[in-house]
Amino acid sequence: MDALKQEIEYMYDDFCDYMRRDTRGVEIAIYGTSSLLLAVAYHKIRPISKFSKASDIPKHFIRDKVKQYGVLKSVEPNPGSPLLMVNHRPPLHFLIPSWKLLPVKLPGISITANGYSWLQTVAVGKKVEFIPVSNKSNDKSAECFVQIVCPENKMALVDVSEALLKLGFAKIEKGSVKDVEFQKYLKSLQKYEEKARTERLGLWTSLPSQPWILKVPKDKLKSLIVSLLPSNRRLPELVR
Repeated sequence: MDALKQEIEYMYDDFCDYMRRDTRGVEIAIYGTSSLLLAVAYHKIRPISKFSKASDIPKHFIRDKVKQYGVLKSVEPNPGSPLLMVNHRPPLHFLIPSWKLLPVKLPGISITANGYSWLQTVAVGKKVEFIPVSNKSNDKSAECFVQIVCPENKMALVDVSEALLKLGFAKIEKGSVKDVEFQKYLKSLQKYEEKARTERLGLWTSLPSQPWILKVPKDKLKSLIVSLLPSNRRLPELVR
């Protein structure tokens, strides 16, 4: 046992002596490992990759639901769902040109003309956060969850799909995205569509009106709740 212990100590001393003498080998090992780790980190977070089309978005960003940031510059007409033209901002966006815009579609909903106008009025020029859920190679636009950062309250985020459905400016359509979490999200949006339908908002105004005995108490309760909230907690009227 003592002989084995002594042999291990000799081997350790020899290794330490070699490492002290062969500094070039040590440097190569350290720099090689550092370069490998840097390459892995770059591949994972893409700090200077600016997205301008769906195929630019890495598959693992979609798989891992990696949140992205940007500014909504404009809204362009498109059959079924307008395109949100987003100036994507990667972590080191100041190192690359800012003129490229990423076309983004809101998956699972169809948007009315009023919804298109609402997007132009309320959303354009605002900072947004978005999570890619699909990037079909044959489509230049990416399907994403999109949230607007409220200028009045930086901590408040407005889900664009949710707001459009609440106002009756959109309706849920069967989407092509098979992601399980997206399907759960789409199911959660159904209550907002149903609420807009019940209150006869937007595209549901043509439905028969609610009896006043049901409508008036609801309106009063809603106004009371809004009035009780502190001003910094209230969302802008156009997105309530």
